[in-house]
Amino acid sequence: MRTLLFTLLFCFSIITAFAQNTDSSLVSTNRQFHFSFWDSLPAPKGWVNDYESLFTKEEVNQLDSIISDFKKQTTIEIAIVTFDTSATPKERFEELTFHIAHTWGIGEKDKDNGILIGISKGYRKMRIDNGLGISSFFSDEETKNIIDKNFIPSFKKGNYFEGTLNGLNAIIHKLKTH
Repeated sequence: MRTLLFTLLFCFSIITAFAQNTDSSLVSTNRQFHFSFWDSLPAPKGWVNDYESLFTKEEVNQLDSIISDFKKQTTIEIAIVTFDTSATPKERFEELTFHIAHTWGIGEKDKDNGILIGISKGYRKMRIDNGLGISSFFSDEETKNIIDKNFIPSFKKGNYFEGTLNGLNAIIHKLKTH
């Protein structure tokens, strides 16, 4: 009986050790990808960079066109970036959007008038980072209201383009009327 118990405990410890090694190597690989995405962000390919493939090419072009027209009218730069869960751990989502906004230099430097809309379907999170030049007349509370009323209802239905278009239009309307 003791031999059987010893054998079972031995097998269990081997299986546990193997599972821990496998899990830690996956975590290590995942962390390496996170760090490589952080350390070498791809250059933006326009105002909309859809790394999570939430939009069709036509939808990206439509959003990009709206943002380009708005920039010509106001000099305010708006960028939209989507990324999946492989880009960052969930607890660093907000930090990554801030990092992207600063690394890409969204907004004119002397005006700090950029806005980054970050979306992750995989994490069911989104964030809007406003430059300091925007924050003076577009509060965090107003930004949260636009997220809650214009983005989220369509996102909950799985329609990320509609929600993003609605939210983008609400932001533009708010900025035009300030």
